[in-house]
Amino acid sequence: MKTYWIIILALISSSCATAEMGRYIAPQDVAWIQKGATTRAEVVQRLGAPMSETPDWTAMQFQTTSTTTTTKITTTKEGESQQSVTTTKVDPINKLTKAIYLHTKSEGGIFVGIKTTQEQFWVTYDERGVVQDYGFQTNPGMTIR
Repeated sequence: MKTYWIIILALISSSCATAEMGRYIAPQDVAWIQKGATTRAEVVQRLGAPMSETPDWTAMQFQTTSTTTTTKITTTKEGESQQSVTTTKVDPINKLTKAIYLHTKSEGGIFVGIKTTQEQFWVTYDERGVVQDYGFQTNPGMTIR
């Protein structure tokens, strides 16, 4: 009876398993996207909602505006003094949003030999929701031995 359980445990521990999270998006799945023309609504309709959507600070351009205000202050009999205050304002010229679609795949043994890969499809939209750029990024991940 002991031998029976040892064989079952050996089979279970050496069996393979695959787990996936997110949707896999291949280059041919997004060949229809045109930069400057395709809208966010069209992308979401075909691919579904992204896993995350945040401002893309790395691609934004900014404009700096400085304003100086001078105020006269009446003090004593000696006269007036002036106080100058400069205010600097930084505004984004082109507000971009980056949407990320993430696909994670783990495969291998139950306890050992697990290989995890992560594939990312990203899209940037302008303020009007029009695609400005898109691309893929693959992280080969790691293997647990």
